[in-house]
Formats: sequence, structure tokens, C-alpha cells
Amino acid sequence: MALTSVFYDGVVTETDRAKNRAGVPDYGVYGTEDFKVKPHPSIPYAVIVTKGKAHGWGVTDEASTDQVVQCGTIVSGVRYDLISVRRNWQPAAGGPSTLVATPGSADAEIPAARKTGPGVEDDQPIALVKWKAGLSAPEKIIDLRCWAGNGGMIAKDELALGYLANLGASVKINGNRWSNELLANDMPGWVNEDGVGPWIQLPLEAGWLNNGGSRASARILSRGQLLQVSADVRYSGAAGSVVERWIIAKLPPGLQPVDTTFVPGTTNGYRSGTFYVVNGTGISVGPYPQGNICQLNGIAAMK
Repeated sequence: MALTSVFYDGVVTETDRAKNRAGVPDYGVYGTEDFKVKPHPSIPYAVIVTKGKAHGWGVTDEASTDQVVQCGTIVSGVRYDLISVRRNWQPAAGGPSTLVATPGSADAEIPAARKTGPGVEDDQPIALVKWKAGLSAPEKIIDLRCWAGNGGMIAKDELALGYLANLGASVKINGNRWSNELLANDMPGWVNEDGVGPWIQLPLEAGWLNNGGSRASARILSRGQLLQVSADVRYSGAAGSVVERWIIAKLPPGLQPVDTTFVPGTTNGYRSGTFYVVNGTGISVGPYPQGNICQLNGIAAMK
């Protein structure tokens, strides 16, 4: 069967151009100050995106002056909003691109509501903005921009790995080189060239209070050979109950650790005999008295 090829002589559509990956990075900005997100000095719940040029999926966008992006108010807690360059290929001539704010959650992460669809509608993340109830100015801005040139790419923050994750990608962040590789069970994932992967927050199972104080996360060490787990958890069962090997959290896909007792980490002294294991299902703990909080850091061998 003959191949179907584009970018030879002939008709090329905007969708063909948007999806072309022949030697071109997915996203980037041009200069160090281009499309940088800053607090607005006078407008409540607004940020400034500085002038400059950004590119994504075959489209280059330029702002000749600083732009204002308005975010929503917040009445309680905290919220991270994603500031993005939104590209829309659906109008007849395509575009123009716009700057948008996508509301997120209390966690510093790229929200699932971000649009991903080159050739249709796609958001290029440039910053996460943390809003806190009672404050009309950002409490924190996390720079998610990246730059690419002559076969290399750099980014400002490890959270950018979330939208740059494609097999073969290589990104340098704060002096550390990250490669997107095939890990256990041929699952793709980021690996630090020194062997350390990014922390992945794990969803908690029933029985563990996810109230801001209960959390569990994991990361790969030594290029997929070890798994490190960190957790701060509280069991919500009946008073005085003891739980045998309750699952705290599911592991990310592709991680298949061997049963093992954790290397001792830090605890708050409630129970010196508590032990933690990692198995093929998730992080487990037992026995565990109700109401106590234990913090741990441990390493488990991988198959």
C-alpha cells in the first residue's frame, strides 16, 4: 500500500501543518521575557502576560504589547489557574490565538480541563497562578514556559514535564536533564539523567482522609530500578480500630514493585513498630491505630 505524505508540492491544510512533528518542538517561547506571566499591579484577580512571541503546533503568535488576563474570584481555600495560549484551527482561516485562564484545583498541577488537540483546539501552558481567598493578587506564579533551539529544550519548572511528555523528549530544568523513556511494561515516563523521576501524587483509597493533611506520592529512582514513596496519612476508621495492611494509594501505571519493608524514614513517634510495604496493588500499611498520623519516606526494590 502506498504511503500518504504531506509537505511535498501540493495542497497542505492547516491541520496538516499543526500536526507536523518533523524536527519541530511542540511548544516554546522565543525570548527570556516573552509571554512571561506577572501579577497585575492594580486590577484584582488579573495577571499580565508580557509582550513577545510564542509558538505551538506550527503556529507562531506575537503580542506587540503586554496583555491582561482576568481570572475568577475565590471565596475560600486556594486555587491554581492555568494561563495558556489557546490556538483554534476551527474558524475558516484558523485563529487568531487567545490568552485564557483555566480554573484548576488546590493542587499545583495542570488542570484536566486544559484543551489538547493540535489542528482543532489546543492550549500551550505558560504559567500556573495560585490564588488564595482574601487576596486579590496572586500568592504565587509558577513559570511553565519552555524554549527550544538547535536540538535542545529548556524549561523553568518540573511541572512543565506534564505537558511536554512525549517519548524521546529531552528537557533541561534547573541544571537537570530529563528524558522521556520506556520504563516498566513499556510504559512511557520521565527519567532524570541522574536517575530520579518527578514526584507523582497518588490518589488515596477509601478510609484515608484526603483533607489536605493526608497525601501520598511516588517517584522512580535509578532509571526505573527503585521506587521511592512519601506519605502523610490518617486512617478514618472506627475509634480504637487496628487495620492490617490497608492500601493507602494506587501506584502509577507500569510500576510493579516487589513486596518489601520500607527503609526506616521519619515518623511522629506515635508508633515505632509501624511498617510499610509496597506491592503490586499499592502502598500498604499495617497494623495501624485509628487517628494516628505517620509520615514516611522509603525505598522499595522494583522487579
